[in-house]
Amino acid sequence: MLKIIFPVLIFYSLSAAGQSKSIDRFRKEFKEDNNVFIYSSTLKMLNTEENPEFDDLVKDIEEIRVLNYIKANQHFKADPITGLKKNLTDELYKELMTFTDQGNKILLYGKEKRGKTVGLVALIENKEKFTIIDVAGNIDFNKFLQLKKRLDTKL
Repeated sequence: MLKIIFPVLIFYSLSAAGQSKSIDRFRKEFKEDNNVFIYSSTLKMLNTEENPEFDDLVKDIEEIRVLNYIKANQHFKADPITGLKKNLTDELYKELMTFTDQGNKILLYGKEKRGKTVGLVALIENKEKFTIIDVAGNIDFNKFLQLKKRLDTKL
C-alpha cells in the first residue's frame, strides 16, 4: 500500500507546486529569445548583506522564470499574448493589477490555493519586447512594498 501512496503523494506535491501550465504551453509554441531561471538557493545567495527583511520576503519562493521575447523575432501569428492572458485566467490566475511604467504595460496575476498565494505571473509588454515573469511560491505583497519603500529611500 505504501508503494502506491508514496508516488501519488510525490506526483501531487510536484503538480501543486508547479508553475503556470499556460506559460509552459506558450514556451512550447514560442521559444524565448533569452531567459533567466532563479531558484530559492540563488535568492538566498543574493542576500550578501544578510538583510532579514529580504530573507523573509523570499523564503517561500521556489523558482522565478524570466522569459524575454523580442517581438520582431517571434513572428507572432494572431495574438498569442491575448491568448496567454485568457489561458492564465482559465487556470484560475486572477488579475491583481495593471499599470504602466516607463512605456511598459504591466499586468500582474496571482493564484491562490487554500488562501495562500502559490504563484504569481507578471506580463510586461511594450512595442518591441514581451517579458514573462513566472514565480512559483509566495510573495507577501505588504512585505515586498515595505522592503521596496526602504530600498527606495536609500537610493
